[in-house]
Order: sequence, then C-alpha cells, then structure tokens
Amino acid sequence: MVTPGNAAASNTSALLEEGAHAVATHGVGRSRLSTAADVGSEFEYKRQARENRRVMYHAHIGLGTWPATRTALHEITDALESDGHRLDRFGLCLESAMGLPEEQRGAAQKETGPRLEAEDWDDVANAVTAQPHLGDFVIGTPASLENTVRALAVGITTLGNIGQYFSFDPPGGWDEHQLRDATLRALGAMAYARPQGAIVHSYLDDGPAMQFSTYGNYLAWAALEKHILNDLLGVRVAHCFGGLVPQLPARAFLALALLEMQGTDGVGSMIYGNTVDYGRDLARNRSVLDDYLLVDIATQLAAPTGHALNPVPLTENIRIPNAAEVIDVQLAAREVEIEARRSSDLFDWSRLDVEVKTAVAYAESASSRIIEYLVEQGVDRTDPGSLLLALRHTEIRKLERIVDIKPPPGLASLEPWKASTAKGLVGQIEAHAETRLDGVRVVVAGLDVHDLAHDVLAAALPNLGAEVISLSSGSTPEAATNAAVAEDADAIVVSTYNGAAAALGKRLAAAATEQGFDGPILIGGVLNQDDGSGLPVDVHDELRRLGLLCPTTLAEVPRLISKGVPST
Repeated sequence: MVTPGNAAASNTSALLEEGAHAVATHGVGRSRLSTAADVGSEFEYKRQARENRRVMYHAHIGLGTWPATRTALHEITDALESDGHRLDRFGLCLESAMGLPEEQRGAAQKETGPRLEAEDWDDVANAVTAQPHLGDFVIGTPASLENTVRALAVGITTLGNIGQYFSFDPPGGWDEHQLRDATLRALGAMAYARPQGAIVHSYLDDGPAMQFSTYGNYLAWAALEKHILNDLLGVRVAHCFGGLVPQLPARAFLALALLEMQGTDGVGSMIYGNTVDYGRDLARNRSVLDDYLLVDIATQLAAPTGHALNPVPLTENIRIPNAAEVIDVQLAAREVEIEARRSSDLFDWSRLDVEVKTAVAYAESASSRIIEYLVEQGVDRTDPGSLLLALRHTEIRKLERIVDIKPPPGLASLEPWKASTAKGLVGQIEAHAETRLDGVRVVVAGLDVHDLAHDVLAAALPNLGAEVISLSSGSTPEAATNAAVAEDADAIVVSTYNGAAAALGKRLAAAATEQGFDGPILIGGVLNQDDGSGLPVDVHDELRRLGLLCPTTLAEVPRLISKGVPST
C-alpha cells in the first residue's frame, strides 16, 4: 500500500515552475481548427458547441507512420465534408515509445502508431480542419514535458493521459520519482497554459477508476483527480470514459455525473465507443454501435457536456481500422443522430438527474476519505507531488477494503465492466480447468498497457494451485524470462495487443535460450505485427514456429501450462 517513504515529497513548486517557464519560452500556438473557427483554443470551441447544443464527433486513428496517418485523415475529412458533415477532432494514437525521451526512442520496440519527429508536430496541428487530441503517451510519461511543450507550441491543447500515470509503466520501466517529477513538470506547463485553453485529458477506463468494484467509487477516483489537478495544481482536467462501459444506462449516468462534478467551467474531452461488446461478427458490432450511439447522442442533446463522441470502427477488435472503416461509422453516427433527435424520452432525465447528484455527493465524500487515509499514512495532503506518488503505489481493491468506501445501495449495484468481466473470466477458467496446477510456478506479465488478461490470470491460477510471479504492465520479454529464471518458474504467460507480437516473440524465444529457460512460454492477445505497410499482419504461425504457445482463450491457459510442465 502506501508508506511515507513511498510518498516522499519532491520540490513540487520548483518542478511546476520549470514546466511553466518552458511554455512561457515556447508559447501556445493556434491549430488550423482554431484559426478556421475563429476561436482561441479547443476549449473555447467546445464551449461554443455546448452552448449551441451541437453534437461533436471524434475519430481515433494511428497507422504505422505519421505520413500514412495524415493521408488517412485527409481521406476521412474529405469524405465527411463532401457529405455535409464535419469532424470536430481526431485522436492520434501514438506509439508507446513517444513516452520516452526523444534520444531513447530509436532503441524502443516498434509498435502500432506513429512516432513523431520534431518536424511533424506543426503538420499534426494543421493537416486537416479538425482538432488533434493527444490522449496517450504524453503526460504521465518520462517525456511528459518535451511532448507537452511541443504540442502546446503548435496549438494542440488537450493532452493526456493522466490516468496512465497511475496505472502504466513506460517501456522498460522507469524510476518512480523521476516519472512523478516529469509528470509534475508537464502539469506545471498545463497550469500555466490554462488561460490559453490547455486541458489535461484523463481516460478513466485506462486508470485506477476501472479497477474499483462499483461505478460510485469509479466516480470517487474522478473526484480525487479533480481535487489534485484542478484544486491543488490549477490545471483544467477533462475526463473521458466509454471504451469499457457497455451498459447503456451507465453511459448516460457517467456523462451527466462528470458534467455535475466539473461544473460550468469544465468540458469533457471525448466519450469512447463501447469496444468490449465488439467481436468478429461485424453485423453484431453494427448493432452495438447503433445502441451506444443512440444513448450517447441523446445524452448530449439532453445535457451537453462538451465531450465529443467517438464511434468505434466495427473492425476495432480484429485489427487496426482503415480510413474507409472510420468513415463508415462516422456516417452511421450522423444517421443515428437524426433518430436521437426524435427520442427525447429515451430516459427519465429528471430521475437520472437526482441519481447523478446523489452519486457526485457520494464520490466527493469518498474522495475526501481516501485523502484522509493517505494523510494517516504520512502523506502531505497539500503537496500534489506526494499525493501523485502515493496514489500510484495504491492497490485499489485493498484501498476499497481498508478505507471502507461503500456507495449507497443504488450505486453499489452499478458494477464496472472490468470488475464483472474479470470475475466471469476467472470463473470460466476454473470451471473449464481439466487439471490442477499445484506447486507450478508461473510468471504472468503484460508486455504493453493492456492488463485485463494479466489481472484475470493472476487471480485464477492461484485458485488452481499455481504460484504466480506477477510482473507489472509494460514489462519486457527479457524481464519475464529473467524473472522466470530467478524465481525458478515452470512457465511464462505474457500478453500483447500493440502490433509487435512477432518482434516480442523473437525476443522472448531468444531471451529464454540465453537464460536457459526451457519451460512452456504462452503468448496471447492480438497477435499481429506492424510491418510498416500501414496495417498489422497476423503472426500466429510465426510465433508457433518459434516454439511459443498461442492460446486463443484464457480458459486454455491452464491446460497448456499443464501439458508443457513435466509431472512431479
């Protein structure tokens, strides 16, 4: 949990001033959208759209390089404009190596998404008349300040993801205090640029919020972030949600609760489409798309929050979507909006408003109780740096038990997708297990930021008798094999989703040979490789030729481990 040593204060004021000075030196620019719309920043643009009750739309995109991504962006915006529509903003899905200092990126493993060079930043801000959003691998990374300064200088003013600071590790790991200090410098820059519209983006589904067992406590985490960022640091924070929120009433509830929490000066960043109900059946995915868009659009019409809506391409859970697939769902969203404008009675909005006020009051109270607990552990409640570091070290489920934050009955029944899904998957693994794994030692690691499989296996395998050596998200293949040798493990299980499966598999196999590890190595997730052609290619066969096992479901993992580990 938290100790005073873990939360040792840095010189917070000096770090914030360093960030402010960097922005004062380089300035805050205007993007192509701001110039075209005659507004000072995206914040002003969002406020105008909210006042006019105009629904805003967002597209997420990130091919292998910035030139390929720029070409796709032009195709998307041209198609929408020819049909009489606008794209308000786009999220650039950067490669995770962008979170490393510029001089270290060349040695990092290539994954999906573009890696920006110094000359690319201005082009990103001005390529199309849609506002860029940098929601990953900017703030909360070792390169927080340099990325933030470059972005602000060209008019990219919504930057994140502060949620990743609490939950993710940079590629190869990083010193905790250095990471916290880098984050504080960037937050100082964003506080300085607040009058010019700077917004710190937090995707709650990526951070600790989604680790809680109820949506009441999910909102408590949002209130905690708001207190640290808005109240203590003077930063404007905008919360995002949606990718891991499949329940339709919960989507409307969260949008309105975040609006209530932020107040009139706040705006949301974006609402991500429901990705967890997508599969390989594109017809079913279309039905899922229509359902969540109807709710999200109706909510924005009833109570505009400043969020832009992100219709997720139907192929999202199969591969990296192409431009035509992005255009398809963007046009579909405009058709759904026509229907939503006829559906003002979709919810009992007055009843929902009462529930929202109850939820926000609870969330703010629970947030205060969490801070009181941290103070009892020796954390300085007035020092944002100490709070940030302490919360990064906090295990959410233990926090819920220790602080005893229990929402009222109505809120307690609203269970986040990750909690309910993890419980269901653990149950499936146990129900389908053909043998126990008593005494078998297993290293479990996520090789990128996606951690559901890691969390499920870390919970399920011990119930089958296994001893789990759990590594953090963003681990390297070498770290996994080193841990296996050091801990005398019998098997290694890793997951990856970021388009680098072949390269990571080769490193796993090579590290296992070098370290003398001869047990079974399982690799799952989305097993494709970005080969520079724009869209990743499937690499299952290549991984199998390396001697790696590729389970298609988590339920297969115990059988494959048992099959590969000699009986004792």
